[in-house]
Amino acid sequence: METILEQQRRYHEERERLLDAKTKEMMHKKTTLREQINSDHRTRAMLDRYMDVSSTVREAYEDKDGMRKDELNAISGPNEFAEFYNRLKQIKEFHRKHPNEICVPMSMEFDELVKARENPTEETQNMVEFSDEEAYGRYLDLHDCYRKFVNLKGAEKLEYISYLSSFDQLFDISKDRKNAEYKK
Repeated sequence: METILEQQRRYHEERERLLDAKTKEMMHKKTTLREQINSDHRTRAMLDRYMDVSSTVREAYEDKDGMRKDELNAISGPNEFAEFYNRLKQIKEFHRKHPNEICVPMSMEFDELVKARENPTEETQNMVEFSDEEAYGRYLDLHDCYRKFVNLKGAEKLEYISYLSSFDQLFDISKDRKNAEYKK
């Protein structure tokens, strides 16, 4: 039932709230590495959502179907009062048909983000899964990559320590050995 202009207003509000939430998240003091990593993931999730909303707003302004232009003409034309009362009638009818409809304001969702940051539950404390060797992001565990590399056909059998000193030197591996299995 939302009009095109109301949708655009809501998207702009969401973008502003996301910017505010990202700023507060980045300014919040992090004392441990776990808090920093979780904060980075929350910030990334907000950034992804911001980009999605921004692309939706851009598409709405492009007005490929012409509905936005029609709506602007309807509310600014010679019969603007008739259009206003028609929309008011539609709103009243909607609320008459759905008297117990619950609307959760957008501010509640962003208040929940703040509460989750300040009072983390066990689920929100472990946002990322690390192996035990990685100590929640303090170290890098390359055992899986090493095992896959050693099991490649034609790959020389290295010790793990040797692999660590040469795993990033991809240019040393000949092109004929870089098959589909190697790319995986």
